[in-house]
Amino acid sequence: MKIVVFGDSILKGVITIPESKNLFDVTQKDSLTLAQKELGFELDNRSIYGNITSKGLVKLQKFVEKGGAADLCIIEFGSNDCDYDWNIFANGAELPPATQIQPKVPLTEYIANLKCMVELCRSHNITPVSMGLIPYVCENWFKTIVKGHDEAAILNFLGGTPETLGKNQLVYKNALSDFVQKNNVQFFDTWELFKGKPELMCYDGIHPNEKGYEVLAKGWVNFLKNIN
Repeated sequence: MKIVVFGDSILKGVITIPESKNLFDVTQKDSLTLAQKELGFELDNRSIYGNITSKGLVKLQKFVEKGGAADLCIIEFGSNDCDYDWNIFANGAELPPATQIQPKVPLTEYIANLKCMVELCRSHNITPVSMGLIPYVCENWFKTIVKGHDEAAILNFLGGTPETLGKNQLVYKNALSDFVQKNNVQFFDTWELFKGKPELMCYDGIHPNEKGYEVLAKGWVNFLKNIN
């Protein structure tokens, strides 16, 4: 079985290490590589740090146009789509009105992009598989995004609490769950694997640590063994 992957930093295997001089590092023990070692499938992982659905759709279109083929296509997006360009809040910057500050990919566009990717896969005899979102550790993610930015302005934008970050992500998580159900898409729901388990996450609050990737790998093994 050949699996091609279009996703973001989580399926890329990004980790953040406090003592590292790098913005982020990439583990050699990402979830799909670990699952591949156990199940033996062919893996073409095209995940990119910071990826969003609009960019993923373009990459998928180019893949099939060039004759790319696979049995399964894993589509993993959402936590970047629902996020904001926090550089808007750089120290000393003049802020636009809050109503003009939108997620990187608005919700309706997010779902439309997913729909295009699913249809594109099916039209090329590739079974689409959607992976769900992994919940932020909101306090840690907030501490990460305010570095070098106007913390008070960001907190004000969030209505006074970092938990708004999680509420915003939950809107996209629920929309994705509704989309895959209505469109009969194979779905690996990862939310409950990480919910309430900050020990599985890096200090930045958004990426699994190596223990978290092991948990995700076991989830992939169970899911792929039983895929219809």
